[in-house]
Amino acid sequence: MMASNALAIATISQLDEEFIDRDRIVNGVLVPDEYFCSICQFLLWKPRSCSSCQQLFCEKCIRIWLTNGNIHQTCPFRCQAYIDRPCPPSVQSLLSHLEIRCRNASLGCTQILSYDQLEYHENTECQYLTQKCIECHQFVLISKFREHQQTMGLCIPRPIKCTICENDISKVDFHNHFYTCCERRIEQLNTIRSLNRNMQRLFNNQPMVHNDRLPLVERGAING
Repeated sequence: MMASNALAIATISQLDEEFIDRDRIVNGVLVPDEYFCSICQFLLWKPRSCSSCQQLFCEKCIRIWLTNGNIHQTCPFRCQAYIDRPCPPSVQSLLSHLEIRCRNASLGCTQILSYDQLEYHENTECQYLTQKCIECHQFVLISKFREHQQTMGLCIPRPIKCTICENDISKVDFHNHFYTCCERRIEQLNTIRSLNRNMQRLFNNQPMVHNDRLPLVERGAING
């Protein structure tokens, strides 16, 4: 079973328009499920493989997995330490035969490209060249980008996922939410810590204590 932080990566990845879902693949009925990345759940992009279990991953996804606190560099499927290798030629051959709609189709591009041509088209030759907004993560026409940033209501910042409670919080509310979450979490840790220490003291026939607490986080120490 994949670890929980892999699922977190998948959740984030599914919101990212850079990834290719089955709807963009014109001849997608030809693509078996194993050609979709186990982490992001989208079509494999620049696929890599685990040398042990041969599971396939997007190059970007496995790189994020290996740098996201994975100190043992384990494969997402826990087979052993991940050792990278190129995907088999048969996989690359199938991907090369796919026909995919440009990511700018909703903006007017009607081009359908092969898998191998897609990246160059979307980043260089598409007449609807776009730039990704770092606030809302939408792809916006470069010619309309300034308008997108400056016109109220066009750019709605994407919520920020709180790493403590794992809820999505609006950017404007995140600072106060994160402080409150930290307070609540520290209180929980203090309760657990006090119970554990007193159980140990009781076991050793020592007097119990009631002020063995972690300090609360200062509001000014948190950057929202």
